[in-house]
Amino acid sequence: MPDWTVPAWAAPVLTAAGVVLLAAFVFWGARISPNRPFSWAMYSGSSKGFLWSDDGSVTVLPVHRLRIAPGGHFLTVPELRALLADGDFELPLRGLIIGSDGGWEVRYEPAEHRLRLTRLPAGAELRLLADALRPAP
Repeated sequence: MPDWTVPAWAAPVLTAAGVVLLAAFVFWGARISPNRPFSWAMYSGSSKGFLWSDDGSVTVLPVHRLRIAPGGHFLTVPELRALLADGDFELPLRGLIIGSDGGWEVRYEPAEHRLRLTRLPAGAELRLLADALRPAP
């Protein structure tokens, strides 16, 4: 049977190499998107939907009202289009989709089966979400 023992110097060297690679990865991510706040989600293809009914109140819709799986925890523009394509969704929606590929403002009018998506300026997504969810005076 072969001897698989690791030399004493290997663990610190591999740890240092891992830290250097992690630092390089974070630096690269900051350089390609300097206006966006750092988030691990920006590297994972993650996209979060923050949608509410447009009935005069800001009430975040639970996943069972949106008919998406709670285990997914993400919503992309193509998935939202597919969700609304059958015309069976009766609630007017507004909100934001914030993801690794940028942000979108969402407006859906069920009477016209019309989905309007507007690309958000880079770096403005979180401010717009905070403003949208802030209670009216």
